[in-house]
Amino acid sequence: MKLTEDKAGARYLINAHEPGRVTINHVVHTRSLIVGPERLVVEWRPRNMAELRLDDIDEVLIDAPEIVLLGTGNRQQFPNAEILGRFAAAGIGCEVMDNAAACRTYTVLTSERRRVIAALLLGD
Repeated sequence: MKLTEDKAGARYLINAHEPGRVTINHVVHTRSLIVGPERLVVEWRPRNMAELRLDDIDEVLIDAPEIVLLGTGNRQQFPNAEILGRFAAAGIGCEVMDNAAACRTYTVLTSERRRVIAALLLGD
């Protein structure tokens, strides 16, 4: 799905997404990644929900976002309670959704200038 480009001050914008791929600033990515308005981490270690570990979350929280969108691939899958507890302990909201919903929500929240991070698992 192609998304409309909104130059709301964000340095990293999601232009499009489809299963197993996301386009950020017109560059296609096929490996899991972390994206925020001012930060892009390509080749984030976990490929899918089964590989997601607690220490992977630390890299997501570096910029102290107000909300994290955890994109879990082509379908919504919830992480274990320990991982969700890490977000709660940091006082950061976490919404778990499939990648399509995470990309759409990221686009809306960045246009509102929110401190959002999308952590997208692209290897399922």
